[in-house]
Amino acid sequence: MRFLDRLMKGRRPETYTEEELDAVESHIDRFFGHVDNVFHELASPDIHVDIEIVEPTPERNFYTLVTVGMGAHRMNVDKDLREYGLERAELLICLPPDWDIKSDEERWYWPIRWLKIMARVPIDERSWVGYGHTASDGVRFAENTGFTAVMAVMPKSFGEESGSCAMPGGGTVNFYQLLPLFDDELDLKSASCAEDLEDLFGKRGVGPVVDVARRSVCRV
Repeated sequence: MRFLDRLMKGRRPETYTEEELDAVESHIDRFFGHVDNVFHELASPDIHVDIEIVEPTPERNFYTLVTVGMGAHRMNVDKDLREYGLERAELLICLPPDWDIKSDEERWYWPIRWLKIMARVPIDERSWVGYGHTASDGVRFAENTGFTAVMAVMPKSFGEESGSCAMPGGGTVNFYQLLPLFDDELDLKSASCAEDLEDLFGKRGVGPVVDVARRSVCRV
């Protein structure tokens, strides 16, 4: 058992206060849409991370899955960045309207898995998640896609103010959207920067909704 696991064992998970939770859920409703369903986490050893589901609408014909609970933990942000209010975050991902979000088959489940993985990176690695951060376990997410990594970006398609939620006691919870990447896209981002990769996505017509059939922007 890892040291942090032993440390956390027997402790109650970090959670939002009632007022904080109300602020986060109001922010989600305002910018991402009405929550139709919630995937409640059954076991929460450190933080309690639910996944709130915004179903497709005529205006936004895609699912939006948003974490709620990651931001209860204040992340270990680099000292030179602490003045920017980056210590708290939640994550989201957008999926096509025909996505089977209730299936536990990996071809459908991997977006939820990666939301939960990324939500706990700050705890497991005593680090933080912010714009441009990436993660990969080096293998394909599922048999029907070549994606092997994710990158956190600002949720620009939901409006400029969607990425920042003011908290009632002060401070901010930042919202980041996860974009899945291929190996070579991850390599490009590592060699350059997230902005350059996002620019290339725009030039190649890669939108905010996951498309498992798309090609790598490095090979188009």
